[in-house]
Amino acid sequence: MQTARLDLVRLTKDHLPGFHAVWSDPIATQWSPHGACKTLKDSEDWLAGYLLENNPLGENYAVILRSGLDTKTSKQTSQEPQVNETGVDENHSNDSYLPPGFFLGVVGTWRSDPVPEIGFIYNRAAWGQGFATEALTAFLELFWDAKPQFNVVQGYCDTENLASSRVLAKSGFQMVETLIGDYSLPLRNPSLRSSFKFEAKRPSK
Repeated sequence: MQTARLDLVRLTKDHLPGFHAVWSDPIATQWSPHGACKTLKDSEDWLAGYLLENNPLGENYAVILRSGLDTKTSKQTSQEPQVNETGVDENHSNDSYLPPGFFLGVVGTWRSDPVPEIGFIYNRAAWGQGFATEALTAFLELFWDAKPQFNVVQGYCDTENLASSRVLAKSGFQMVETLIGDYSLPLRNPSLRSSFKFEAKRPSK
């Protein structure tokens, strides 16, 4: 599937270099209970769980940039530095130009039982460009066509992860519940976390 700026391509083992670049970044992965992959082999093993041959009910896609982009001049909204507890500015990236074909990230339903659950993660160089919303909006359209057996997709994000909350809301998800103390992130304080639960329903014909 194509959008104005993106290609959504079925995730395969050939995407390992870009996948590893994202999943080895401790800032990009800070909201994931899985945490950062320490080695290329760790990323390869993690990627395997997304692949169609191992996850036949899943719909998981690489998000690829169609044309080059100067990220310093194309920010959709101005962002103040957001420094986390490690002292790292979460909005900062050393990359100011993303070439055509750049692996931006992943979007898909990594888990399908009992209800498909959306997940997405992006290279920090791509943050602040609206790519996550563009990709997720397109993905939902693709998902309803590809998986007629499902009528609901769920998504979860940490109550402090406001960026992901905005992406879900702007892409057609509704926040339906707050789950208190439902998961852990050992590297954050406090480690016992709470989540917003979102849902998107198949559009009525």
